[in-house]
Amino acid sequence: MSRPRKPRPRPARLRSVLPRNRKELVAVAATFGPSLGGTILLELAFNGLLPLIPVGLVIGTALFLISTRWLRTREKVSPRPPMPQHLPPRVDPLIGRDAEVSDVVERALERGLVVVRGVAGIGTSALAINAGWKLVRQTDRQYYADLRGQDRGEPEDTTSVIERVLRTLGLPLGPIESADVAAQDVFAVLRDTGRVLLLDNVERWSQVAWLPRHVPGSWIIVAGDLKAGADDAVPTDVAVVQPGPLDPDDGVALLRTQIAADRIEADPAATARLAGLFLRRPAIAVGIGRWLGDNPQVPIAALVADLEQGPQDHTLQVLLAKQLRRVRPAARRLLALLARAPIAELGGDGAAALAGGSERDAEQAMEELNQHGLVEKVRESRVRVVDAARAIVTPPDDWEAAWQRLVERFADRADFFAERLPQDEARDWFGIEDKALLRILKTRRPASWAAGPLWRIADALEVWFLLEQRHKERRETARALAYAAKALGDADVWATAELRLCLIALVLGEPRVAQQHLDTAAGLQDRVESWPAQIHLARAATLLATGDEFAAVEASLVRYGQALPSGDTAGQAIRWINMAVLQIRRGQVRGFEGGTDEANRLYADALATLVQALGIAREAGDVHAEAHTRELLALVHWYIGWARDAASDWKKAVQLYARSGDTIGRARCQVHQAAALPETSRREAARLLRSALRRLPATGVTTALARLHLASADPRSALAQCEKGLAALAPWDGIAEPLQVTEIRRRLLDVRPAGGPAGTLP
Repeated sequence: MSRPRKPRPRPARLRSVLPRNRKELVAVAATFGPSLGGTILLELAFNGLLPLIPVGLVIGTALFLISTRWLRTREKVSPRPPMPQHLPPRVDPLIGRDAEVSDVVERALERGLVVVRGVAGIGTSALAINAGWKLVRQTDRQYYADLRGQDRGEPEDTTSVIERVLRTLGLPLGPIESADVAAQDVFAVLRDTGRVLLLDNVERWSQVAWLPRHVPGSWIIVAGDLKAGADDAVPTDVAVVQPGPLDPDDGVALLRTQIAADRIEADPAATARLAGLFLRRPAIAVGIGRWLGDNPQVPIAALVADLEQGPQDHTLQVLLAKQLRRVRPAARRLLALLARAPIAELGGDGAAALAGGSERDAEQAMEELNQHGLVEKVRESRVRVVDAARAIVTPPDDWEAAWQRLVERFADRADFFAERLPQDEARDWFGIEDKALLRILKTRRPASWAAGPLWRIADALEVWFLLEQRHKERRETARALAYAAKALGDADVWATAELRLCLIALVLGEPRVAQQHLDTAAGLQDRVESWPAQIHLARAATLLATGDEFAAVEASLVRYGQALPSGDTAGQAIRWINMAVLQIRRGQVRGFEGGTDEANRLYADALATLVQALGIAREAGDVHAEAHTRELLALVHWYIGWARDAASDWKKAVQLYARSGDTIGRARCQVHQAAALPETSRREAARLLRSALRRLPATGVTTALARLHLASADPRSALAQCEKGLAALAPWDGIAEPLQVTEIRRRLLDVRPAGGPAGTLP
């Protein structure tokens, strides 16, 4: 693996974020730091309506956050799906669990989904893994995911689990419309394939309640504690296998796999007492066997007497405390650091940073701790501290220095790999470490030294989550950045975080929230005349989302252009695109008001502006800017009656969005394409719209329009689609809204059937 560079100086503040040359980050709203950035197309396209709607309406806002270096790399390398992880090795022999394994297999074959439920240490994971191997022996048909997160105090939420499962199955990530849609994706991947999906260490049923209950020809196993709550119980119709304590004889048999038989048989009474009291739980039995194997001179009777002095529910802690005395000081110190870290699992690189030594020394210490049962190995050669071990370690004296080393190491690695996205090595690294990075960024009381590393981690996560179209995590990252900047008194970085939150809200169709974040960002800066280009661009987008104040939008775009540095080609492309959007919007309103001639003139002006923007975007090498320009060109061509040119431009836009990894852009074009289909192609329109809705946010005007189109293309679902379309416009309730939003709302109410389905498909 390539080694990271030496740390760069702390990124420039918001006012100096603009680049000095093409090789640096293009000036963009809400992107912070001179070498990292993102590509964000604000999802405010109010697309053309189906032909049955007499008045065509389009609103588009080409507001981008563009890193030319990153986009140029993305254009050359196509994203690849992650490699599935097959089941861990089976436990052989799995003593005392033959009946339970057969029960899991039988119920899986009958029901499709089965839950293996048990308290920690009872062997649920081993039982589920062996059952998975019995169901499917071919590793290429096995899928495994450990759902434990990086936050020990809080289990992964449902959305994070959905993302983990989709990634495990090799599905491309994007905005998750709903858990139902995710379940459909899982069903489609597994159906009639003879595959097994094992989700391990599930803490709550709500994490996996969205999964399909039965998938013909494949099986799903859920394993973990699944703590019962008032509103989080496993449904009675779900098959559950709950292993109990081992029989004493099985506990002795398990002990025989750890130590010599003659030692067990030397004192039958002591062995029987040990089995009855302490060998009923496999984890404890293995721990006892490990300790006896490391201490051959200690008789079993002496160990029993020692263990009986303490409470039985702390038996594992007593055993691990004995083991801890046997490890080297370096390993003992590493265990104390790992137990103190807010990140639940670390690899050799992170452990080395904590300990302040070499990666080789850290890996040796990790292996020693694993051999003594103090840590457990998890995916990708990483370790987690065993819960019982946390209670027996002494807090480290040098924690603050160790934490600083870890944060700085992660910042360096994140910086290094973000610049190499979406190359496979970088995708693999972020796929493993993104939650750890986010956990670091969420530090509640950041020290002053953490400012630079935290800002770089936030930048890297913005690039990564944007590439993955994971807007929930983008929002978490921006909120954590805002909190840290506020805590450390950095107004410029705080303003940057608020701008990111503004733009994310616009992507998700939340204009009221966007306005609040924009106001906060603007309030943290000086007078309007000294605002950086980013705020002017965000203000233009927010104004377009909340009304038709075209003069104010134009003024913001003019100020944006004035704030751009000379030679900023990509920034100029953005300015031209937005000016074209403004012309289109004005034309739409004039057309709606009856001014057809003026509307056509404005469309012609927009066409000329977009041709200019297309040339600049190509010169800048920004595939995303080119994609959006093509999308807008198609809309203008459609409005002036050039249907063939419109179809060609939409096709090119889809190809460009695919190259840049923008699933929302592709979905938006599908809505356009569906709108352009004739009445006789309602089935194809419905197919395109359903495909688009799977990748669009739950709210927003494009989503509302897609629902309106689908209500017309598939009258059987008209009532449901209109209700969902109105819900997608809910963020505008009670605030100012563009004329187009008002019109779409009215048409949804008009198309909505009074009682139920309005006809059937031909």
